[in-house]
Amino acid sequence: MPCRNSFPRSAVIYPEKNSRIPDVLRCRIIFQDGSEHIYQIPTVRIQSYSLEEIQEKHLNLFLPYVLLRLRPRLNPKRKSPLTKNELTAFVDKVMIILKDEVEQGYLTEQEYDDYVNLFRRAAENIFEKHADFEREVDRMTKPMIELPSVLQKRLYAEIDSLNANKEALIADNEILLADKEALTADNEALTADNETLTAELARMRALLEQYHIPVNA
Repeated sequence: MPCRNSFPRSAVIYPEKNSRIPDVLRCRIIFQDGSEHIYQIPTVRIQSYSLEEIQEKHLNLFLPYVLLRLRPRLNPKRKSPLTKNELTAFVDKVMIILKDEVEQGYLTEQEYDDYVNLFRRAAENIFEKHADFEREVDRMTKPMIELPSVLQKRLYAEIDSLNANKEALIADNEILLADKEALTADNEALTADNETLTAELARMRALLEQYHIPVNA
């Protein structure tokens, strides 16, 4: 696999644009000997990277967040609101980057699918009130042709899921049947106890009558 470009081992990543984000974050650390040290960690602002820079540096982790830079332009009162053609061109660039990363060996097919799914989820949230934009992203990111091996894998997964649901329903049904049987047994026991008490009450009434002892109603 090709070597990745250098990137800070530790950094605080900010997905959305904010002019108040500092270049570094600092923390004052006091050791047991009383000495003080300043630990600083760089900040990374995803929206400050162009798609070209993301591709050049193989920062694929940023791609699910790049749609956030379009959100301010969803306001129709803006001077230049987002158009469907602009969105299509933007998404097309992202998809080209991801496919190129797979071809160069920076991403596996599974990682490619994961990034595309994250990108689609981001679109669902960002374009929640803009159905036409959400449909456009969905159209461009869903697979147009499903290979037989992929289809087979998906169908097997769906079958396993259905079988698991079926087994769960059977288990729930068995529990309900067991509960029903337990309730029936409890009802029969209560009925038997009631019959026993009724018989005992009748016997006691008979004894009282035999000895001419008044019986209260």
